[in-house]
Amino acid sequence: MRFVLFAAIFAFGSVAAADIAPPPPEPSEAPAPTLPPPDMKPARTFTIFFDHAGPQIPEDAQSLLPQIAEIYLRIGYAAIKVECHSDNVASQAINVPLTEDRARRIKTELVRYGVPDAAVTAVGLGFSDPLVPDAAPETAVSNRRCVVELT
Repeated sequence: MRFVLFAAIFAFGSVAAADIAPPPPEPSEAPAPTLPPPDMKPARTFTIFFDHAGPQIPEDAQSLLPQIAEIYLRIGYAAIKVECHSDNVASQAINVPLTEDRARRIKTELVRYGVPDAAVTAVGLGFSDPLVPDAAPETAVSNRRCVVELT
């Protein structure tokens, strides 16, 4: 008991007013989330895979292209970039024109669905940027693709 009394006297007797911590601040509201300016839109990316060596747009992508055009028109994106890639089964001399043809066909479809021609950039890159580095037949389809990006 003596020790407790001594500690109580020591604690109260030795604390100076300057040593007392101020009370914690009142809780404030959480800051509002930061939103992008209204004219900035997040980029949207769509990938179309080709399971064959031809330039024809796959059937499943036929229904995707009007949806891409609608998103572009409804949200008001500034541009669409179409980049087409191929596998490395053939040479670049064959693959670059093939991917350019695929990109042109996709651009033509997007323009047909109302996207201004000047808003679409279409490029064929051949096999210069593969998703899968090897040329195994079961993975080649991953490299035969067109990436459509709305920005």
